[in-house]
Amino acid sequence: MNRTPLISGLTILVLAGCADGQLFDNQLVSYATDENYLNFNHPYTDKAVADVLARAERICGQRKQMAIQTSKTCSLTKCTTNYQCVDAKNVIKYGL
Repeated sequence: MNRTPLISGLTILVLAGCADGQLFDNQLVSYATDENYLNFNHPYTDKAVADVLARAERICGQRKQMAIQTSKTCSLTKCTTNYQCVDAKNVIKYGL
């Protein structure tokens, strides 16, 4: 049995664990096209916050709605931010 592919595969997995996480930055973790809620996991940086907001605005904009941040929870390195897509008339009506 040739163990080279197995060893190479294990090496890649071990090294992937040492990566700085850029592969998973600003990850949209929950979104269904028939729902209005967006959930993002992202690093705790100003750039990531701006990127997530832009992405939420783009997704909601495709539905002709506005992105409203409903919650954000952060640790020292990561955040989870939630948005809701809302009709513009409701943003004005409810003061969102």
